[in-house]
Amino acid sequence: MEEVKKKEMHIKLPGKDVTIQVVENIEALITDLSDEDKVPCWADIWPASLGMAKFIWEHLLLTEDDNVIELGAGMGLPGIVCGLKGARVTLSDFNPLALDIAGENARLNSLQAGLLLEDWRTFSSGEKYDWLLASDVMYDPKLNPYLGEIFSNNIAPGGRILVSHPWRKATYEFLQSWREKKYYNEEVFVQEVEMEDTLLPRYRIFIHLLRALS
Repeated sequence: MEEVKKKEMHIKLPGKDVTIQVVENIEALITDLSDEDKVPCWADIWPASLGMAKFIWEHLLLTEDDNVIELGAGMGLPGIVCGLKGARVTLSDFNPLALDIAGENARLNSLQAGLLLEDWRTFSSGEKYDWLLASDVMYDPKLNPYLGEIFSNNIAPGGRILVSHPWRKATYEFLQSWREKKYYNEEVFVQEVEMEDTLLPRYRIFIHLLRALS
């Protein structure tokens, strides 16, 4: 595999700029297109990640008492924004290189984030979190049930789950079926985002906020 080259992105939020490194030579990381685990979807900032980050910055009130985990964090943007809002943050991914860069990104923004190397299929951590973040990671129906188990097992009493996606059928269908079996209520918001250097400059990102009923 070629040496990983990184470039900086500057995410502008109201009153705050966030610096995020992404992988510049993503193609060099692809070793087997037939194996989804080896396709580096984690190596860039996706519209749903930006949408969640903006939603967090503009709407969530977080303090140091809030324990947050971002699942499938990739470059870690939403989790880092939670840290900038004052929360204690853990960035989790199954890919060690993703976690290394996410940790660098936290430090670029003067944050110390916990790093958790876990695969959803064998998730072993028993820690409970006040917030679980899932940014555009619920696109594979085969994997969604594993994520649902983490939602159930790793949320603190009264905790909340935040999911973002650019209208994915698999995400909607899983959240609907999962919530019907659990004691949660749900609000859905729409966050408009603009992306540079993409085929579509504007996206509508759907944000699901699920609150555990205690």
